[in-house]
Amino acid sequence: MIAGYVLSIAGVVLLTAVVSIVAPSGKMGKFVKSMMKLVVLVVMISPFLRLAGGGEWGFEANELGWDEGYLAKSAAMMEAGDERNISAYLQAEYGVAARVTCDRRAEDAFSMRSVTICILDFGINGADEHIDIQESIQRALSEKYGCAVQVSCESG
Repeated sequence: MIAGYVLSIAGVVLLTAVVSIVAPSGKMGKFVKSMMKLVVLVVMISPFLRLAGGGEWGFEANELGWDEGYLAKSAAMMEAGDERNISAYLQAEYGVAARVTCDRRAEDAFSMRSVTICILDFGINGADEHIDIQESIQRALSEKYGCAVQVSCESG
């Protein structure tokens, strides 16, 4: 809430500094600098005017909306990378082809919530080894990611 307000002021002050450097000298430069000072003043007092008018403190709705979208996108990108890595690990370590689905918490330092694995092909492993492979995969990934891991095989 306050962080958004401080960032808004800092951004406008930084913009004003850049405009002051770039602005031409003379009457036009003085006019531009005066307008930028007015913009800084408006940004500084706008939340207080909104409060005085019975509204809510400003700057928080947009900040939360942007952060949530960014965090969700970041979590989705991390999940996609995890799914590729786990799939490659399963192929290399166990010789199985699998469909992997990961779920990360965007709000909690991107920790892993769950991993779901559907084994599509056990490769050259015999029928008796399937249960052992599923348990071994579940145990290894549970230890690595510290979350619930579900392993199943596609029937058919």
